Amino acid sequence: MKGLIFAAWRNFTRNLKRYRVLLIALVLITAVLLVLMGVVLGLRDGLYQKASRYFSGNIVVLGYIGDGDSVIEEPEKVVEAVHALEERGFSLKTYSRRSSYYDRKNIELFFSGYYINQRRMVGVEWELEAPVLRGFDFFSGGVPAVEDESAILISTATAEKLNIDVGDELLVSIESDRGRTNTAELIVSGIFSESSFFGYQIYVHRKTLNRLREVPADEINEIGVYLEDPLRTEDSAARALVGELEKSLPTFGVIKTRDEYSDQSRKDHGQRSYGVVSVGAQLAEIDDLLNAMTMIAGLVILMFLCIVVVGVGNTFSMIVWERTREIGTLRALGMQRERAVLTFLAEAGFLGLGSVLLGLLLGTAVLELVHQVLRFPANLVTTLFLTRGRLEWLMPPWAVASISLLVIGACVLGSLRAALKAGQMSPVEALSHQK
Repeated sequence: MKGLIFAAWRNFTRNLKRYRVLLIALVLITAVLLVLMGVVLGLRDGLYQKASRYFSGNIVVLGYIGDGDSVIEEPEKVVEAVHALEERGFSLKTYSRRSSYYDRKNIELFFSGYYINQRRMVGVEWELEAPVLRGFDFFSGGVPAVEDESAILISTATAEKLNIDVGDELLVSIESDRGRTNTAELIVSGIFSESSFFGYQIYVHRKTLNRLREVPADEINEIGVYLEDPLRTEDSAARALVGELEKSLPTFGVIKTRDEYSDQSRKDHGQRSYGVVSVGAQLAEIDDLLNAMTMIAGLVILMFLCIVVVGVGNTFSMIVWERTREIGTLRALGMQRERAVLTFLAEAGFLGLGSVLLGLLLGTAVLELVHQVLRFPANLVTTLFLTRGRLEWLMPPWAVASISLLVIGACVLGSLRAALKAGQMSPVEALSHQK
């Protein structure tokens, strides 16, 4: 085997001039594949990071009894189930324990004669969610101190409408769970850049929100989990978390769609039952858009791979024809048919490997150049997917391995017909071949 690989490498380097045009084309194709996959994965990751902060985590535990409101009555058991995920091999950034208020008509912010409504008001524990909240693109300020119950985080979309800045005192008004209008004066601790629908949510301390809602100070509506690799592990982590929850609590499984989300909240469970919803289920419409983008990228990749197969096939057919006498000599000296075939396939493998290495370097350079140089203006579309106005590309090891296998596999597949032809040559006919 070593002799075959050495012979294939020697033939590849010796005939490099014949491969140069194809090699350049394969390097460019590999770079294009890398850029396409890096951009799509980066957009998905950027969206999921924003959505996870908005929805309490990549996967979220909800507790329903049938009144439409989620309450976690036994948070210590849920937290125990969350910690059990790490024992099952899932990597977590942190988890959340939130009090949430959803009512766009009854969340009002006032400052210096201006006012604006918000979609959501979320009560968080600053210390617990600090590793995630620091991921905000802060226009000014930052995450409040651990026990600061007078702080509030708002978006640039809200700050611009109110003409407010960090350090200013903001009046917050909501209708409590008892039907009374309650207000609180809070100090703006941070303003994060966001003008999409994710920007119409404010963050306060959980105890502050509970006081405004007139509910017990320790009430928790949702417990979420932030995963290190949500795109790959979100679904399996959701199923695993339900499995851990059902060891000590009544459960209703994994919520997979927005309709199911609504149905479970209104269904009469008889007792408080717990389930898990993922960011993917919350973002069904946007996820469909991303899936469409992924499909388009897949079709482009398939088209490029077809070009690779045809190009490699034509090139190797020409190379085999030009080296007919050489093949005949080697066959006359005892080279077996299988070895002749494997030698050409190995040459194609080296061609693919070289193309992959150079293409990965070129593609990575292009992605990093776009990330560092281009800054997109803030608007509804760009802030929804981008981070700090820049494209955060993503290229996990499995994506690199997939691109490598596809390109190398396409090279080997393209050379197969020519390699089989080389193996079928008769030594006598090959030696009498005239160019």
